[in-house]
Formats: sequence, C-alpha cells, structure tokens
Amino acid sequence: MDFIVFGLPLILLVGVYVWYAVIISRRNAVLDALSGIDVQLKKRHDLIPNVLSIAKRFMQHEQQLLEEITKIRSAAVSALEKYERSHSAVDADAHFALENELQRAMGRFMVQVEAYPELTSAQPMINAQNTYLEVETNIAAARRFYNTSVRRLRNSCEIFPGTVLARMVRVQPYPFYQADPAETRPVDASAFLN
Repeated sequence: MDFIVFGLPLILLVGVYVWYAVIISRRNAVLDALSGIDVQLKKRHDLIPNVLSIAKRFMQHEQQLLEEITKIRSAAVSALEKYERSHSAVDADAHFALENELQRAMGRFMVQVEAYPELTSAQPMINAQNTYLEVETNIAAARRFYNTSVRRLRNSCEIFPGTVLARMVRVQPYPFYQADPAETRPVDASAFLN
C-alpha cells in the first residue's frame, strides 16, 4: 500500500522529469545545430563580397545580378542578426528563406561566370570558387545535422507526455531546413541544348 501512495507518484514524477530533460536537451541540440549553420553562413556572407569584387572587373554587363546578390546578402545578414537576438522558430524560418534566395542568386552568378573565359581562368576567381564550393559543402553538412536535431526534438514533443510538457515549457517546433522548391524540379535538358 505504501508503494502505491509514495512509489507510484515518485516513479511518475521521475518519468516526467526525464522526458522534460530530453525535450530541453534536444531543443539545445537544435540551437547548437543552428549555430553551426550560422557559422558557415557567416563565412559565405564574408566570402561573397570578395567573389563579387573579383568578378566586377570582368562582368560589367552583369551589374544588375551583382547588385541583386548584394541586396539579398544584406537582407540575409539582417535576418541572421534578428534570429540571433530572438532564437524564435519564426525568425529561423524567415532566415532560411532568405538564405535559399541568396543561394539561388549565387548559383545564377556562378553560371554567368562561365560566360567569361578570362574570369574563369583567373587564379583569384578559381580560388574564390573553390572556397565558395567548400563553404557550400559545409553548409549542406550543417543543414543535415540541424534537420536531424529538429526531427528528434519534434518526435520528443509530439509523443505523449511530450506534447503536454512542450506546451508547458513553451518549446516551439523549429522548421526543417528544406531545399528550395526550384532545386527539386527535374532538369529540362532540352533548355540547355538550344
């Protein structure tokens, strides 16, 4: 009888505490993974002006694209700073959208660079492209780690009693870092053959 009165509530209390600790540790893992992405994105943000300044000498006809990239980069840096202040899931989502837009614009830029043989053969541009590729590879790895952390947190928060505990401690569901929809469409090879 004493076990039912004292033991059962104690076991329930310990179970709830363990689940709470799991939720909090997984939320912290998500924040840690986000900071890993942010480190790589800051490297990309720092690299872009250097790449653009190298290219400006050769790409006078592409000023609109260069200005667009500069504008998107500034917006992405602002979104990153806003997220770093708030650590909210909504700001993370807005930050991800701008980073995807910046990645698309840089992809268009890299394609345009190929139209300038003197630029693609310049050693500073080759070094900048290799560094950019390395940073993009690191961003992709950091995104995979982040998405794994988000999945684990969501699982903890969506399985009872995690649903109740997550609401009590106000743990927000963070968004997955998803590929841009334009990147997931099949490639139309005929467009390249014309």
